Amino acid sequence: MAISNLLPRKAKGSHSRKQTLQARLTYDQKEEKTDGGKLITSYMCSPETAAEEFEASKLLYQQITGRSQPKDRDIIAYRIIQSFKLGEITPEEAHKLGYELAMKFTRGCHQFVVSTHTDKSHIHNHIEFNSTNLNSDGKFNNVKDSARALQKLNDRICREHGYSVIEDAKKKGQTYTEKAAAKQGRSFKEHLRQTIERVLPGCKDLEEFLSRMRNEGYEVKHRGKSLEFRAPGQLKFTRSYRLGNGYDEAGLRERIAGKTAEQLSEKRSGKTNQAAPEKKVNLLIDIQAKIQSGKGKGYERWAAIFNLKEAAKTLNFLTEQGVTDYDELIVQTKEAGKKFDALSARIKQLEGRMAQTAQLKMHIINYSKTKDVYAAYKKSLAGQSVLAWDFFAVRLLFCLKMLLFVQRCGKLFLDVAIDGRRLALLEIPEGLRPSVYIETRKGIWERRAHAMLTLEGLIAVLSLCIGCFSLGYAIGSRDNDKTQK
Repeated sequence: MAISNLLPRKAKGSHSRKQTLQARLTYDQKEEKTDGGKLITSYMCSPETAAEEFEASKLLYQQITGRSQPKDRDIIAYRIIQSFKLGEITPEEAHKLGYELAMKFTRGCHQFVVSTHTDKSHIHNHIEFNSTNLNSDGKFNNVKDSARALQKLNDRICREHGYSVIEDAKKKGQTYTEKAAAKQGRSFKEHLRQTIERVLPGCKDLEEFLSRMRNEGYEVKHRGKSLEFRAPGQLKFTRSYRLGNGYDEAGLRERIAGKTAEQLSEKRSGKTNQAAPEKKVNLLIDIQAKIQSGKGKGYERWAAIFNLKEAAKTLNFLTEQGVTDYDELIVQTKEAGKKFDALSARIKQLEGRMAQTAQLKMHIINYSKTKDVYAAYKKSLAGQSVLAWDFFAVRLLFCLKMLLFVQRCGKLFLDVAIDGRRLALLEIPEGLRPSVYIETRKGIWERRAHAMLTLEGLIAVLSLCIGCFSLGYAIGSRDNDKTQK
């Protein structure tokens, strides 16, 4: 017998989505609960980093779709609790069934983590699956009957593996508050139920029963087919059908006529007049294993008949499929095995591809987060290089200007010296002038003056080249920044 439960999960209080998921997964994966961490399995994520990967998929979902929900409405994950009957299943088999249930319920479109707990008397699975799908372009659609679909799928998986299921589940049980109030004697429903059981015997009809309930202090409302009662001090009326089978108007009338609540319950569940629905072909029961687990002789006889019926169904199935020869069955079995192996290999290949896609998705998210920062960094480096080159060009131009200033001062000094030398020679009588000396020194001074003029022209050309290069570099850097933006 396995019971399943589906619960949407939201961020709690001041905690973020990641913190809420991390706290939940940490509890699910405790070593003392999961046989030292052996009973933990995940799909398309790592159990240690599942919270971070769930959060990354949600950030990518917001970027792709542009949609987001407020914190009080944002469902970040779904929890499934799968519980098994005491002593009916091993932890390893329960873990396999939990993984199969999660895979079939999500259809392989959502990440999930399965943790099997063995610290309680009954074995149970905690399944947390991401509300965002693997493509990060949609979310799980939790329709009204999702819990019922989950229960049907869980029952089908249990039947396929030979485990019991609850055939006639109650539509609605007591809440934790109602159970606690009934245990402490504070439940209005429990008091009403006890009063009805005390007053109902001996009533001839429904009117007499309602009259006795008023004498007990209850306020009674009769609206169509609905009966409502309110005890002294109770704020709201309680509808009688919420007390269980046999407490609505039709049930009370039949009980007054002589039928008990148990008979009404059997009648409505169809156990007395309606045959049980035909089951599908199922695996045979290991009778010896069940006897060793504590089953009695009655169970042994029932299991033998059950196995005989299942064998007959198997034979009918083979006949309908046209398989009458054992060799032909072997051939079809081998073909089915080959197809299974091919599909398994294909599934593993696709899972590997999906793992690569998930890693690529993580890198894309990291790139989208750091793209603006990297662009700003490159822009700052370009600005620094422009400033450095401008500073170097200014320093070089300053040095060239200083050299030009020194050259001009030297030229002026030479001009003055040459003119003074010529005047001094002219004052000497012509017969006593050293003509060769004068001409020779004159040529030296003139050559030095010509060299100074050549140096001045070279400095001017270098200054012009440096200015043009600085201007071109600045214009190119500005155009490059515009192109990157």
